[in-house]
Parts: sequence; C-alpha cells; structure tokens
Amino acid sequence: LVIHEGDDLELDDTSRLPYALVKNLGHGRSAIVEMVRDTNSNKTYARKVFRNIYARNLEEAKRAFYNELQVMRRLKSHRHIIRIFATYIAQRELALILTPVATDGDLAAFLHTYRDMGPSHRDRVTKEAILWKAFGCLGSGLAFMHKQTIRHKDIKPQNILVHQGSVLFADFGIAFDFEHGRSTTTGHPNSFTRRYCAPEVADWDKRNSKSDVFSLGCVYVEILDALQPDL
Repeated sequence: LVIHEGDDLELDDTSRLPYALVKNLGHGRSAIVEMVRDTNSNKTYARKVFRNIYARNLEEAKRAFYNELQVMRRLKSHRHIIRIFATYIAQRELALILTPVATDGDLAAFLHTYRDMGPSHRDRVTKEAILWKAFGCLGSGLAFMHKQTIRHKDIKPQNILVHQGSVLFADFGIAFDFEHGRSTTTGHPNSFTRRYCAPEVADWDKRNSKSDVFSLGCVYVEILDALQPDL
C-alpha cells in the first residue's frame, strides 16, 4: 500500500499499512504519538493514534478526530504550524500522519536543555538564537490561526515543537473553529492546562481568542526567563 499526501483511508485492518514504528514520542489523555518510517519512501512521520476507543465512544472519538483534521487542513499553509500528511481509520484505530517530526522535541524539553547548558557550551549560541526568533514566529502563527477563525485553546510549551531551528504549533485536539458562529464560548471547558490558561478559562467564564493570547504570553514569559533569568 502506497500512501500519498492528502489521502484519507478507511481500511479493514492495519496489516497493509507501510509504517514501521521507530520510537514513541509521547502520549496524552486521548492519544499516543509515535515516530514511524514509511517503508516505501523511507521518510519519517509522526503518527498520532487516538486510543481508548470502544464501541460506546467510537462516534465521539470520530468527531474529535475529524475536528482536528479539519482544523489542521485549514491551517496547513503556515510554516509555523505542523501539517497533516494523511489519515487513516482501521476499525477502532484512528490516526493522523503528521509532518515534520521535530528534530529537537517540544519547547518544554528544549528550554530545559538550554537552562542546563553552561555559558561556554558549543550549542548555546545556536539555541539562544532559536529562542529569540520564537517570539515572532509564534506570534505570526497565532495571528494566522485567529485570522482563519481557529482558537487553539491549549497553548503551552509541550504543544510547541522545535524543528531545524524553527518552532511549530502542534496538538489541535481541542481547537475550536468559530467560522460560522461567535468566537466567545461559556461553560465548563473540555480541557485546559491551568499553568497557561487565562483567568476566564479557569473560572469557566466567557472566553474567546484573547485567551489564546494570554496563554502565548505565559509561554513568552518562560522563554524570556530562560534567556534572561536575572530580569
């Protein structure tokens, strides 16, 4: 089986898939992310597989899957947002094939590594330049999201990847598309990270795209703290 960019496949099982597991990259409440190699092209991808899917919650899982798929395809033209290469559904396995695979992991790990470096470390200058550049890159990416009427809703260092000297937004699992409605939402948020969420999110109050801006501001503070800890 040869999978091309843009393919959305429905298969009877996973036996024909051309993906060989390279290593696990991480996991969350509802999905696991793996590095896989396409045995036809020898290219590597990140595969996000939705897990803990049973007959009783299959339709709910499919809604989340298609929501993330549609959101990411709307955002595919921006260089600081991870792209979907292809997707497949095989019985209860729902998977997004993503590109690129981040060379330096997520921003949280990158910041940790940078803080542990001594002032004379040979890679410190290179990593410092990446962090300074990240302010503009992330701001550009978020502005593009909001222009496309997408709220990310979970911006944090763990959902930002570092790849070949650049940063990319990732994990749009709870993103919200307000193209056909108001951007303001109320009620209990389905998920959030308290350390980075805006006060109105934590208080279950009215919230909109400005909540993303607050979260990105928290990320900026962490980057600046790593770059200039004496401020």
